[in-house]
Amino acid sequence: MEPAVASVESIYRSHGPVVLRRARRILGNEEESREVLQEIFTALLDDPAQLPKDVPLVGWLYGVTTHKCWNRLRDQRTRTRLLDERGRSEDDEAPPASEGTKLAVRQFLADLPEELMKVAVFHFIDEMTHDEIAVVLQCSRRRVGYLVEEVRAEAKKRYA
Repeated sequence: MEPAVASVESIYRSHGPVVLRRARRILGNEEESREVLQEIFTALLDDPAQLPKDVPLVGWLYGVTTHKCWNRLRDQRTRTRLLDERGRSEDDEAPPASEGTKLAVRQFLADLPEELMKVAVFHFIDEMTHDEIAVVLQCSRRRVGYLVEEVRAEAKKRYA
């Protein structure tokens, strides 16, 4: 086996569960989470040179996974908008009642501007502190507090 492929396989075995868990937390959907996992490691097999050499691997995988999940949420928002513009067919089914809340949360996140979506995921899903979010987003703790309040206000406006 080629060394680069063996390296990616080793990373998959050791870090795949971290990627899958992160995707599940953001997307709330097992099938889509597994697709994200597959996309990330397929891309690494295609181009192992993209593996970071100067940053911790777990942090890099965490960031890549988060980014791919956010892209999926944005894609869902675009699909929903296009379906609404063109009219849904009569064959479109409503999601099962048990999936309704998860779907509403994912749709809410997808509709937020990117910065608010990031803060919402970090704060409400990942349960990060304002200080931790400030470090990740490279902004002040005060800015994070402001953004969290914006997310809350948007949720209240939509669902109150």
